[in-house]
Amino acid sequence: MSRSRFGYVWFILAVTVTALLGGCHRRATIDRSATLATVNGERITERDYRDYVRARDLQQPPLPRNAQSRKIILNELINRVILAQAARKAGLQRLPAVHVALKEDRENILARAMLKHFLATHRITRSALKALYRQDLLHAPHEEYEARHILVATRAKALAILQKLHEGMRFSVLARRYSLDGPSAERGGALGWFNATDVLPSFYKALLTLHTGEISPAPIKTRFGWHIIQLLGKRPYTPPPFAAVETRLYRSLEQQEVDDMMAAMRRKAAIRYSQTS
Repeated sequence: MSRSRFGYVWFILAVTVTALLGGCHRRATIDRSATLATVNGERITERDYRDYVRARDLQQPPLPRNAQSRKIILNELINRVILAQAARKAGLQRLPAVHVALKEDRENILARAMLKHFLATHRITRSALKALYRQDLLHAPHEEYEARHILVATRAKALAILQKLHEGMRFSVLARRYSLDGPSAERGGALGWFNATDVLPSFYKALLTLHTGEISPAPIKTRFGWHIIQLLGKRPYTPPPFAAVETRLYRSLEQQEVDDMMAAMRRKAAIRYSQTS
């Protein structure tokens, strides 16, 4: 395949990726970067070029940063604009499949923009991080646990699997066959070592009732579904210093802020499920 044909294939595939990576940024501020080319009056700017290159580099080995590569990439951008203009002129945006794809891209871009705006206006302070550290690590039980689990969607399914365990079937076999937690299922349900702050409260409370080697007598409900848990071991746990976990705590607080924002917005939204949902 020649380089020019490769370019045509690639820039068509890259339209969505480029929109998602660069779309929010382009719309956040007026693009005052240098104009590299115009196509029927439509500008292609230095910012457009940078966004496109960033997306392109995710899809294939980067081209060397030189004048020849810059000309190749700019021509790909020009070709993309020409095709997009022709598609609009032909009314292809009204085709059902194209309309749906454009709607999905628009919603993705707007959702990402909203999250970016929210996080920029809800800064997490160092004092909040240290408070979380004291609460979740220093005051948490100084023990960590090794366990495995089987996660299923319904209590009835969990009870059926418990019955199979009572009949002598191996936990690891059932985990690989039935568990919805893909990564642990591949390991026979193994979760490795963790402490109280790494799991949901109901999961942790269930662990506290088990002796080493024991399987939970009843399924445990969390927001992910129904769990069957086996405690494999426990050992003393020494909390890491604040500096070692600061980034993880930041991400945890950030996620909690987003979860709270999302929950508040859902409470205000008029959501109706259809009968077929």
